[in-house]
Amino acid sequence: MNDRDTALAPGPDDAAMLSALRELNLPDRLLQVLLAQAPDHAGEALLDYVGDLTRAGRIDQARRVLEVLRAYPPAPDDRQYASIELVRLLHHSGEEQAVAEAERITAELLSPGGLGAGPAELLAEDLEARGELADALRCLNLASRDLLAEPPEDLEGLEARYLTALIRRSRVRAQLGMELDAHDEVAVASARRLLAETYGDVGEGETRTEGSEPDRDAEVLFSRQAFDDARTRGLLPHEVAEHGADAYYRAAERNLREQSSERPETRWSVVLHGVAEIEAFAEHTGMDAGDRATALSWSEGEIAAHDPRLVPWPPQRNEACWCGSTRKYKKCCGSPSNR
Repeated sequence: MNDRDTALAPGPDDAAMLSALRELNLPDRLLQVLLAQAPDHAGEALLDYVGDLTRAGRIDQARRVLEVLRAYPPAPDDRQYASIELVRLLHHSGEEQAVAEAERITAELLSPGGLGAGPAELLAEDLEARGELADALRCLNLASRDLLAEPPEDLEGLEARYLTALIRRSRVRAQLGMELDAHDEVAVASARRLLAETYGDVGEGETRTEGSEPDRDAEVLFSRQAFDDARTRGLLPHEVAEHGADAYYRAAERNLREQSSERPETRWSVVLHGVAEIEAFAEHTGMDAGDRATALSWSEGEIAAHDPRLVPWPPQRNEACWCGSTRKYKKCCGSPSNR
C-alpha cells in the first residue's frame, strides 16, 4: 500500500475493499479518485460510478461493485445505500432468482437496526412505488423519528426541506386510509406553504388583482421506479424505451429549459407518476394509456395546486435531482453536459 492509500484505507476493511475493487479491473482514474477521497466520501464516489455503469448498460459490473461496497463499506451508511441500489438492479432484471435475492436484501434492511434515517427515506420511495405501503411507512417512521419525537407545534413554520420525510409519511398514511395525525397536519401545511411560495400566491392581507395569477405548467413523466414497468407495458414511445430512463429524464430536462426560455413568466413543476394511476385514468376516460395527452389530462384533473407531488423546477444545484436518481441536480439532469 502506498502513502496515498492511507487517505482511504486506515484500517484493514478499507484495504480489503481496495483489493477487491482492483480485482474488478476498474479504471485507473476511478481508483485514483478513491485513493484521494476521505472515507466518508469514497462510498459516494463508488455509487456515482455505479450510476455510470448502469447508464452504459453494464449491469453485471455495477452489481459486482455494489457487492464490494456492501462487503467493505468505508462509512456506516454506505452498505445500506449500496444494498438499496442493488435491490433496484435486481428487481429491474425481472429474473426470478434476482427478485428473490432483492427481497432477501430488503428484509435484511427492514430488520431492527438495519437502516439509518437517510437510507430509510430512500428505501421508502422504492417500496411506495412497488405498492408495499406498510413497509414504506415503517421506513418513513424511522426516517422521521427525530421529528416525530418533537411536539407538532414545535415544527410549525419549518421549511418543507426540513420535513421531507414527514411529508412523505403523511402521503403514505393517506394512501393507507389512515386519518391525519398532528404531525401529518404540520407536514401538509408545510408542503402547501412551499407550493404557495413557489407559485407566487398572495400573502396574508393582500388581494390578487384580476389577471395577476401566474402562469403555471408541469412536465408529467413516469417515475424512475415505474419506468421499466411502463416500458414493458408499451406505454413509452419506442425511441424512449430503447434509450432508457436516464435519457428519458435528460430529454425532459432539455425540454423544460427550452420551454422556460420561451415562456420566462411561467412557473414550472415536474409530476412523477406510476403506471397504475395512468392505466386507471385511461380506462375510466377511454383514453390511450400510452398517449402523452392522457398523462397531461390526468395531471390537470388529479393534481391540485398544492399537491405534494408537484416538484418545483428547477431545484437548487446542490439539492436532489427532480428525476429521483438520488444524485445532486448539478451532477444529474442539471449537469452542464446535458445541453
